Amino acid sequence: MPAIRRTSSTCTDGPPQPRQLPGSACEECRKRKLRCDRQRPQCGTCADAGIVCEVNHNRLARGPKKGDLKALRSRIVALERRLSLDPTNLEGLSLHGDADLSQHALPAGSTPPPGPASDSDLSQLPSPRGRGSIWDGQLSPMTPQIPMSMQNFKFPPSPPTPPKRALVNDLMRADLDQLYFDRVHPNAPIFNQSRYFALSQQIPLTTHHHNSATNPRLCLQYAMWTSAMALSSQFESYRDTLYNETKQMLESLDMYENHHAHESPVCIEEIQAWLLLAFYEFARTNYKRGWVTAGRAFRLVQLARLHEIDSPERSMLQQGEDPVVVEERRRTFWVAYCLDRFISLKNQWPLTLMEEVICTRLPSPELSFQSGQPIQMCFLSEAIASGDHGLFSPLAESVVLATVCGRTLSHTQVASVERTYGSTSADFWIRHEWLAGMVNKRLDSLVQSYPVVSAAADPMLFFAFMLAHTTTINLCKVVEAGQETNTRHGQWDPAVFEYQKRALRAAREIAALTKAHEHLGYFKAHIFLPLSISLAASRLISQRTQTLADLAAQVPEGFVPATETEYDSEIQSCMDALRKMQTFNNLAREHLHTLEIVQQQQHQQQHQHQHQQQQQTLLMGHIQLCTY
Repeated sequence: MPAIRRTSSTCTDGPPQPRQLPGSACEECRKRKLRCDRQRPQCGTCADAGIVCEVNHNRLARGPKKGDLKALRSRIVALERRLSLDPTNLEGLSLHGDADLSQHALPAGSTPPPGPASDSDLSQLPSPRGRGSIWDGQLSPMTPQIPMSMQNFKFPPSPPTPPKRALVNDLMRADLDQLYFDRVHPNAPIFNQSRYFALSQQIPLTTHHHNSATNPRLCLQYAMWTSAMALSSQFESYRDTLYNETKQMLESLDMYENHHAHESPVCIEEIQAWLLLAFYEFARTNYKRGWVTAGRAFRLVQLARLHEIDSPERSMLQQGEDPVVVEERRRTFWVAYCLDRFISLKNQWPLTLMEEVICTRLPSPELSFQSGQPIQMCFLSEAIASGDHGLFSPLAESVVLATVCGRTLSHTQVASVERTYGSTSADFWIRHEWLAGMVNKRLDSLVQSYPVVSAAADPMLFFAFMLAHTTTINLCKVVEAGQETNTRHGQWDPAVFEYQKRALRAAREIAALTKAHEHLGYFKAHIFLPLSISLAASRLISQRTQTLADLAAQVPEGFVPATETEYDSEIQSCMDALRKMQTFNNLAREHLHTLEIVQQQQHQQQHQHQHQQQQQTLLMGHIQLCTY
């Protein structure tokens, strides 16, 4: 073949031919990736194919420009030296042509050392920890001059990394939905299950993060899953990741609404998500964080005007709207209303959602709500004034008792202010007796309508019983605080003993319910149940230290406390319940720690008292011996 004859190099005579032939390869050989013999005017390949042989003499040289590679290597050496001198100062380290590095380049006209920087060259560099003037804040004088092309070079900006999305596949999604309605919904019955599952199928799990900021339903779904994980050990490894993702999504939603306030009113899904996140934070993080998140939800509730859903003006706007949707709004408000009272009980803090401005009906019974036909209920003021509550749902019962509990809290704060000014108003006992009568009335109605056995099957109703007894103990603490002032003036009110008996009876009832609560399962318990258990245990511990001899001069006839053995058994039941709940409820852990400190102090005081009695007995015996 002619092409082979033209490119043949089998001849052994003469000097060896170079591998790279002079000239440029033609375009046809480049395209077909063949070795061109570079004959002119036509190479062998083009001659055999019968085509025109074209050569491009303006082709750019391949590879980096001359001196660029050497300059880049020198810059890397400079960065390594600076890093070895100050490893903590990473902000100034950059491969860009910044002034901080270019100021160490050689002046124009300097001659760089011949040859590129190799590994052997780098190994010969002096140690940065050694002595020498080149390490006193200056780079090596052998650093070559940086070409202008490299000084102006900038790496392209990398795209922002999206936050880590928690992996929730279809199977986890089904498990978390079921877990939510089994364990979270009974204590925060907000959603209609049929409506939720119908809407959840419309929310894809592959929603991009930048779209999730405008998707409040996805934020709500993540909040529901987060609260479900708080009451489960199955998803313990995913819990923190999903919580952080949920909170970031809600913050993004809030930022989006700030920039689109004119077109984005407060949506109910955002309020519901913040409420569920507050429940999670109270159980799994700390009280302060949950308090702040709950306050944010309360302000959103007020901003959405959920406290006046059934006012005449709002009722006109809601005509023709799905009654299930309206009922979910009512339940969202009442869950927030109860939460406001529960979190204020611990430290006697002021309330946020005031009772006097509420114009929203009580929640419908659960069965009618889940069936899609909610029943219109009465208003809160009507329920408190009336004794009929046959159609009340457990949530409505909790709302009424939470209202009485909130009034007790306000009564306590007012009484504290009055004692500060040195006088108690005549309305004190009127308010106090009304609250005590209201608690007894609601508790008697609960006992008649819902036996304890059925209450154990419903966590919300179970907590309603606990809340009634908790209010009774708090009412006793109010009169005891006032009695301390009267005792200093030599006065003693016999009515205090009556409230002490009621408080002791309530504490023992809570202890009995706590012991029976083992059959309910602690994962289904109300998040604020440790508050009632701790209050009862504190009352029992303080009562145990008061012996009959100490109260003989003050206790009226008929008031006989239980034995120390009975008190110990009831206190132990409360402590055991808190120990079991502390693994998934931080409120239980905090109250348990406080009770253990109180119990330890009581034991120390009891030991000192016994020691003093022994010393007194020995002294009396010694005196009698001396007398004889």
